[in-house]
Parts: sequence; structure tokens; C-alpha cells
Amino acid sequence: MKFIRYSILMALTLCGLNACNPFKTDLVIDPNFPSVGSVTTNATKGQLDALAIGQFSLARNVLGTYLQVVGTIGKELFNFNTTESRWMTELNGLRAIDNSAFYNNATTGFGLPVRQANIILASLNSTASVNDAQKNGYRGMANTFKGLAYLYMLNAQGTNGVRLNVEDPFKPSKAASYSESLAGIAKILDDGATQLDQAGAAFAFAVPAGFAGFNTPATFKQFNRAIALRVAIYQADWAKAATLLPQTFYNATGDLSAGPKHTFSATPPDITNPLINTATIRIVGVQKLFDDIEPGDKRLSKVRVLPEPATYSSGVTYTTKYIQNMYNSASDPVPIIKNEELVLIAAEIAAQQGNTAEATKNINIVRTNAGLAAYAGATTKDALINAILKERLYSLWYEGHRWVDMRRYNKLGEIYLPVANMKVLERLERPVAEVNWDLQNP
Repeated sequence: MKFIRYSILMALTLCGLNACNPFKTDLVIDPNFPSVGSVTTNATKGQLDALAIGQFSLARNVLGTYLQVVGTIGKELFNFNTTESRWMTELNGLRAIDNSAFYNNATTGFGLPVRQANIILASLNSTASVNDAQKNGYRGMANTFKGLAYLYMLNAQGTNGVRLNVEDPFKPSKAASYSESLAGIAKILDDGATQLDQAGAAFAFAVPAGFAGFNTPATFKQFNRAIALRVAIYQADWAKAATLLPQTFYNATGDLSAGPKHTFSATPPDITNPLINTATIRIVGVQKLFDDIEPGDKRLSKVRVLPEPATYSSGVTYTTKYIQNMYNSASDPVPIIKNEELVLIAAEIAAQQGNTAEATKNINIVRTNAGLAAYAGATTKDALINAILKERLYSLWYEGHRWVDMRRYNKLGEIYLPVANMKVLERLERPVAEVNWDLQNP
């Protein structure tokens, strides 16, 4: 399924040409930026379906900025951007961070999927166009994406926390603490899971092709529980994580690449994959990370070796021979969460709970898939956690985890710094609009 956008201007133009009334309630709405008033009172099923399409679509929109920002801060990759040196300077601590710069979209951009989810939830409270089970399908989907958007936002903001109540955008809550934010996100995801349980056997709306295998309420709930599992390990709640793991799509003998994916298309009005290299954006691997990879590791294919090393020299000089090789087509899908991550989470839970055999088994699932020999290191908890973090670095490269992983284990100081005087930021600053709002609304 492709994501379709309709501009209000185009809708009005078409109405003018056809002498129609642009204020009729059956006007086709933009699924990404709907008119709130048109759907909050007895929304039609067509309107609800358009909102659902918009929810899936908006979940992808700032993916490029987010993954490149957190990857840069975590020193797993760099953006050799020909038009913007702040990717290499400010995000690496070589100049003061700017809370009004483009990279703050790694926080603010996720406000749109949260807003979309809130519109869907409000619309369902005042419509008779779908039955209760169908309503719960829309709700469960919306709350899953709402929780995921908040989690990305919190990853960028860290100890700044996030505003968990923005249903009324003119009366938002204050930012919660980091731990309160995680608990609030877990609650949103739990609400979604409960709603999916009450959604019947099928969704009332179409689901994108990237969610094949996760396109019913029951299977979509496995995706929801996988995101909740991420939250649980960020909370270091290993008992809860152990309870959540079997509710996900974790499969120790299954395809490690299995999982829901964002899909893209080069055909307008859809958008193209935002993670590919372009004339102005070249995503490169930090050279030492891939120089140090174990011989024979198939994950080295995530990058390719350039014929001539690439050098960046605007504000900072850095050279690497590796460039990302995961996404080379405008239509390449992007995983949201995959079985390989769940296998490594299973290893992490086991290591934290003292089950060295289970931890080692899951580490070796990933190592075997990568073409490597079985893990032969120490089996103390600390040694196993370090081994898991190493596997996560390569298995989940360019997926937004390294910085968060090292921060949650208080290991930011262990991140390799490729250039003298580089620093690892603990978090992005609170965006200027957030700061100004609080100043005006103490």
C-alpha cells in the first residue's frame, strides 16, 4: 500500500473546477494533516481510514534525521553532509549545541505522530461509523505508534524527559522526569495492547505491506509488546522484560530479519527512503569500528569499502574508507524492530538474571548468523553484558541503539572518539519552542 497525501489547496482547486462545496463533510482529507474539526464529530469510516494511513506514514517522516543524529552522537556513523557542517561539529561536541538547529527535529518531529494518534483517539470517542471492536483496532494501532514516537523523543531528550499529556496542545503537561516518561510510555503501550485484545480478528483499515505478518490485531500486538519490551530494558526492569519477551515475535530459531518495516516508494506522492546516500548526504561508518570487526563477520556488509577513502574537512577533519551499504534504493524498506534485536534482548535479560547458559545461547544465535564462532569469553554478568553490547553495535548498526545502549549502562565514556576533542553528548537540549513555552507558561 502506498501512502497518499492530498493538499488542501489541491482539494479547493478541484472543487472550484467542479463547482463543488469545499465545506462539505465528505471532502477528502489529508491523512497526515487532517482538519481536526472535520473528524472529531461522527467521523466517517473513510475519514478514520485516512487518519490510519496518516499514522503509518507519519511514523516514518523524521526517521532519517533521528537515526543520523543518534548515530552521530553515539559515534557509530557520521553524516558527511556537503551543505551542513553542524552534523560533524555541534553533534560531536566540537561547538556548542543549538536548541533551534535542524537536528532538533530528532525530538520535535515525533510530535506529529503523537498528535495524529490523539486525533484518532478523540475521533473514535464520537463516531458511530464503526463498531466497538473496530474502534479498538484503530485505538490499539494509534497508541502503539504514539508510544513508539514518545520513546524516540525521549531517547533524544534523555534526562530532560517528555510531555506526556498534549491532548490539548494549548495546555500541555510539564515534562516528566526520565523515569516518569518511561512509565508513561509503558502505560500508553499497555493501553494499546489491551485495545488490540478487544479488536476482534481483523483490522477495519488497510495495513501497509511492510507489516505483513503483523496485520491483524493479534499479530500487531506482538509488535506493540516488542516496543514495550524496549521500554522495560530501558527501565532495567528485568522481571517485567522476561514476562514481555514471550508476548513479542521473538523466535530463537526464526529469521533474524523478521519484523515490521517501514516501506517507501519513489513514486509521488509517497516519500523515498530517507536513509540512502545522496549527492549531499553520505552516511559513513566510523572506521575503527569496522576495522575492529571479527574476521569473517557478515555484518561487515552493512558498509562497503570506498575505492578512495572519503574525507570531511568542514570544521573538523576526518577520513574513513567505509560508507553505508544497507540502503541503496529509494524503495528499500527499513526495519522498525526485528527478531535479531529481540534475540539480543533475550540474551540481556538472561545475563541480568544470572542465566548464563540462556544468555550465551542467544548470543550464539546472532554470532552463528553472522558467520562467527561461538562466544568463548567470560560468563560473568559484566562480561556477558559487554559481549551483548558489542553484538548490538554490529547487528543494530544504523538502527539508533548504540548511544542509548551505552548511556543506559553508564558507558558513554567508553565510546571511541575518532577525532581529538570530540565529546559524546548525554542528550540533546530541550528545543527552543519548548523552553519558550515554559517561560511564557510557568
